[in-house]
Amino acid sequence: MKNAKLFSALAVIMAIVIAPASGAFAQSDVAVENSNNQIDKEERKAFLDNIKDQRNALRDQVRDFDDQRKDRLADSEQKRIHVESSLTFEGQTSGWAVINGKAYPTDFVLDGKAEQTKQGWQLTGTGTVFVGEREITFDLKGFAKNNHVNMKGVSQDNDSVIIHLRGNFAPIAESENSFALAFTRAAITVEDSDVRVPLVLVGDVTVKPLISNEESVSEETDFETDLAELDKVLELLT
Repeated sequence: MKNAKLFSALAVIMAIVIAPASGAFAQSDVAVENSNNQIDKEERKAFLDNIKDQRNALRDQVRDFDDQRKDRLADSEQKRIHVESSLTFEGQTSGWAVINGKAYPTDFVLDGKAEQTKQGWQLTGTGTVFVGEREITFDLKGFAKNNHVNMKGVSQDNDSVIIHLRGNFAPIAESENSFALAFTRAAITVEDSDVRVPLVLVGDVTVKPLISNEESVSEETDFETDLAELDKVLELLT
């Protein structure tokens, strides 16, 4: 009987001792599970944040590529505008040169280049005067604005011989790129002397756009392919 009571007492004691330990193990398992869940959440958040950063970086690259493409197209357009504002011209006027009170048939051949500026067209080129069997070639500089033209030239053979040319020009009706030209105030003079040969010259000139040797930028750039590939990547990440 005493042994039975002893075993019963030992059983109660063992139950009391084991119960807290079992509870502790159970609590430990829950804590581990909660910790694992927390780690999974942090790893998932870090993974999603990494994807978000990559997506933002790719979008920035897309914007950079697009900005570069627009800049190149703008540069190309600017070059085309520059080409259109540079012209070559060539033509001939005919009329009279008054020498010693007498008029002699005269031809004046023009060849040059025109650059557009804010003030008008800046002119450079050469002009050759033919009077009888005599000819004089001048290096010309001047400008044209509205329908007025003004040029001055120095003889290639004698820098004291100067030609002054003032007059008007206007586009010829139903004739593309052709202009009527009249030098109504013109003369050849010799510096440091009283020599002056008045000229009256009327004719026409033809102008042509000056084509640039620089390679133009095509609107179909390599950036288009890059942008398409990046768009596909972005679709996968979103």
